[in-house]
Amino acid sequence: MSDSVPQRRITDPRVLNGLAQPVRQRLYRLLCQFGPATGGTLAKRLGADPGQVSYHLRELARNGFVEDVPELARDRRERWWRASPGSTTWSFLDFTDPEARAVANLAKAQMVIDEFERLRHFEQSRETWSEDWRRAVMSSESFLRLTPGELASLTGELLAVLTRWSEATRDRPIEEDRSAVSVFFHAFPERDA
Repeated sequence: MSDSVPQRRITDPRVLNGLAQPVRQRLYRLLCQFGPATGGTLAKRLGADPGQVSYHLRELARNGFVEDVPELARDRRERWWRASPGSTTWSFLDFTDPEARAVANLAKAQMVIDEFERLRHFEQSRETWSEDWRRAVMSSESFLRLTPGELASLTGELLAVLTRWSEATRDRPIEEDRSAVSVFFHAFPERDA
């Protein structure tokens, strides 16, 4: 990761618990994906109560995931939020006691549910995208035979590519021919049932 972009590693289950809540996870993702927004705009995108969204944004801010951006407000009533700069990581290995592990399991389960719901939504709306977009998207499933070290090397290389693209494109505006693009992959060992 480049020195210009801070990386935050979460090891406190109370902080990670801030992302275990589905609405908070979606709010954080929207701010990462689309940039700064008001609570009202986010509430409309989620189809949620603005008061509830404001509460969840304050909780995300309390745990360092988002921050208030007062310089974007046009008046005193308007409150803008953005994702805190940099990336956030965490590992199951950092959550060893049962309560902490339960928080990590819940946060990860919610992330996977959200990822596949978004993928399902894209697949259901595929025909609404231009042919150029439909040609550009991909899904791939590969079956490799690796050691733990080789898997770590593979995922490190993939993450380096994604980080390079993220850093190169993060400040580009979303325009007619430029969209927010989600990339997620899962790499894990399996046993024959």
